[in-house]
Amino acid sequence: MPLRCSVRTWTNESRLSKLEPMTDSRDDFTIRRATPDDVPLLQEWSCDEPVAWVDPERLTAELASGNYRPEWSWIAEQDGRPVARALWWGQADANRPATLDCLTSTVEAAKPEHIGAALIRAGLDAFGAGPALEFNVDVSPAWADDAASVEAVRWRHEAARAGGFSRTTERVSFARSSSDAVSARSQRLRFVAAPDDAFHELFALVATGTLDAHTQDMVAREGLEALADDDLAFYRSLPGERDAWRVAELLDGTTVGFIIPTRTAYDASISYLGVLPEHRGNGYVHDLLAEMVHVHHGSGQDRIVGTTDAANTPMRGAFERAGFSVTRVRIVHEQ
Repeated sequence: MPLRCSVRTWTNESRLSKLEPMTDSRDDFTIRRATPDDVPLLQEWSCDEPVAWVDPERLTAELASGNYRPEWSWIAEQDGRPVARALWWGQADANRPATLDCLTSTVEAAKPEHIGAALIRAGLDAFGAGPALEFNVDVSPAWADDAASVEAVRWRHEAARAGGFSRTTERVSFARSSSDAVSARSQRLRFVAAPDDAFHELFALVATGTLDAHTQDMVAREGLEALADDDLAFYRSLPGERDAWRVAELLDGTTVGFIIPTRTAYDASISYLGVLPEHRGNGYVHDLLAEMVHVHHGSGQDRIVGTTDAANTPMRGAFERAGFSVTRVRIVHEQ
């Protein structure tokens, strides 16, 4: 039961009807990369759609930190007026972004999905070859019951597919704080340090029978060895302490799984936990999750976040049992 939590296929497309490729190719707008002179324009932007977006305060702060940059931003104009923008986010020390974090349009944009696709293509073309990029759309947990939210998701989904993203996964985000009740630490497992090659082997072993869409897709396309290589490199790249990674063992030394408590750019994170196939069905997911909560709160972290695929009902149940609450749904578009 591996769990991936950093921002990483809509294999479950029942939430949206399948969309036909766009055929409107009118050139009634222009797309341009932003420059430093465009920062005031980017900061003055507003959005009234029921999706998470980058407001002026956050943009100003993260332009200063280097997580957003003018050269990672695109603007669409019609009749000389700005009608849409795309903001890509990356680590402050990166030379290439990781995620399209905000795609918004104004009411003047007649076909936002068409303009949005052009903005996405511009970014993907400019950033070129490198690690796969993503486009995240955050909505409320009940988004599918709200017509405005469904429309906001629909046009971004269509723009993502036409712009170059081929897979979409709906994920559920959770959070808890140190004031929430904490489950007791496991009395049947011990958690021991291990070298990278041990985790490399475990990444491959827990992929069998996984419910995680990214893992299923990568194994099908590239194989277990490539998956393990990618997972190890990815989780080593995240903020947080490598020394916190642990292998979970029974008291007789039998390995049952592992935990990787790290961080997002902002919070402590339940980044990855995995139970080996032969030990699933014994509730060890709860032991692993409880240990990660203790590790984070024990190191002074107040807020802990985690994410799992909407289709992964066992992991969703584990989060709820561990005192986590649903905070949002994240729709992840991937190359």
